[in-house]
Amino acid sequence: MFGSPVITSAASPACPPEVKEARTLLTAKTASAKKTTPPAKTLAAARGQQEVQAPRGQQDVQAPRNVAKGRANALTNARRLVTEAGTACKDADAQRALANAHAAMELLKYLP
Repeated sequence: MFGSPVITSAASPACPPEVKEARTLLTAKTASAKKTTPPAKTLAAARGQQEVQAPRGQQDVQAPRNVAKGRANALTNARRLVTEAGTACKDADAQRALANAHAAMELLKYLP
């Protein structure tokens, strides 16, 4: 007689269309990132074992930028935002859903 509550999609129509757009964009960017990012071992093997020299004198030293790691972090953050937007839709909080969807799309628009 008393079963578990059933979550219906009644809150779904109140969900802003940007949430669906952010979810679609995340799926597309995730798929393209898997295609374009070769594994790190492949890159290291392709370059061979190059020796790195220490800087001499007053030269500025910059750490190499790890583009793949930055892309992975952006995808992870966008995925969290899209998930939170979906949760906000289920809670019928359209304002929070919209804010999270916009933040996710903002992160994703800079990824190739």
